[in-house]
Amino acid sequence: MRIPIILLCLFLSITSCNDSKKEKDSEATSSQNESIEINNDKDTSNRDQPLDRNNPNSQNEDDTEDVPEENTTKSSGAISGVYVKNDHLEDTSCKCFCIDVSTSGSSELCLKEDDLYIKARFQPNGNNIDIYYSGKSARTSNEEIPWDEFETGTPIAVLNPTANGFKLDWKGFSINGEIAIDYALYGKKTLEGSYKKK
Repeated sequence: MRIPIILLCLFLSITSCNDSKKEKDSEATSSQNESIEINNDKDTSNRDQPLDRNNPNSQNEDDTEDVPEENTTKSSGAISGVYVKNDHLEDTSCKCFCIDVSTSGSSELCLKEDDLYIKARFQPNGNNIDIYYSGKSARTSNEEIPWDEFETGTPIAVLNPTANGFKLDWKGFSINGEIAIDYALYGKKTLEGSYKKK
């Protein structure tokens, strides 16, 4: 008789432990579900709020989808215009220290005032704008430079947009896939630096 009583007690203790474990699991699941519901309510309330277009921090969650990189900075049309180099703001006539940024067509860049001018095209590249050599300008008087050998498919400079304009990083002309060392400094002194819109 002792063995059946022991077995019965053992059975009851095992089943009560299982019930206790199920209750704890049930409470944990219930707690997690409540937490998820609370978070969902918060997300829904954000979506229901009108977007304040004057406040850049006011965004609906639906508006925070991944935006292509080109659209996260100034669009290429918004950056177009005439810019003056910050350390030559007195050049209001734009003889040599201005850049007319245009993502369609080409513009003239001054490498050396009254001597070296080139035509360049601007092409958006992610957040930046690459500048490509597209030929010498009719205003260029120096014929000793091998203008026809410079590559037109390799960027000679890069524009990095900033809060007030952009920063120009001069790379130099390339010949046969390599920087043309003898002509690398043309444009560096004149063009490289920070610019602001005129």
